[in-house]
Amino acid sequence: MTQTENTAPTPKPFKNSLWKYLLELITVIFGVYIGFMANKYHETQKEHRYTQTVIKEMYQSLGSDIADASENLSGHKKGLTSVEYFFKIAEDKPVSTDSFGIFLLELTRSFLSIQNTAPFEALKTTGLNVITNDSLRTKIVHLYDFQYDILEKVEEQYPESNFAERYYQDIVGILDNGLVLGESGKIMAIRMPLPITPEERVRLFLHLRKIRYARWFNISVYQTVIAEMEALRGALKAEYDYLK
Repeated sequence: MTQTENTAPTPKPFKNSLWKYLLELITVIFGVYIGFMANKYHETQKEHRYTQTVIKEMYQSLGSDIADASENLSGHKKGLTSVEYFFKIAEDKPVSTDSFGIFLLELTRSFLSIQNTAPFEALKTTGLNVITNDSLRTKIVHLYDFQYDILEKVEEQYPESNFAERYYQDIVGILDNGLVLGESGKIMAIRMPLPITPEERVRLFLHLRKIRYARWFNISVYQTVIAEMEALRGALKAEYDYLK
């Protein structure tokens, strides 16, 4: 018997089965990979659409926030005008009695700081890294995490901003004897000089000066925050074409 006759050939069916198995395995792996990539692409697109929605909401809400803050700023400026009106009364200078009620209301009127932070909270939930522009991301965080917090504290937690509770009753009590009322309760005149004690006059001046200082402080805060709101809104529009 020769050597060739002793060597058993590899069965071809086994080789075919091996290649078929490998091909099927590659096909499965490739299919899983394609599925994974498709799912990842779907999730990326979903996240992109969600981010667009949040950015649009932030852009729109900033417009409303600017309008609300500007209205409060205007109210504080009217408060300053009222301070000057009552300074004249305290100095025994003539004033129009027709505006007394309005000026008294605006003198001690306080405001609420209401800003929509929902878009920012939504961005924090998904991750602020979706804002790829570092400068824009910094502007967003600074406004929503810092400036809005300061505005709320100044307007609602700063004791000097609680004008009605701190000053209204005492100011009205000091001025009460100096008001001449008609039959309908309308103020007809203000007695000059005011029939008040020197101590009451000093107290009235101190109240008015404190209100003036607090109004100026609040105005400066509002002006700073409104400027940042407008800057952020402009930056968002410049960064994202779908806002134009």
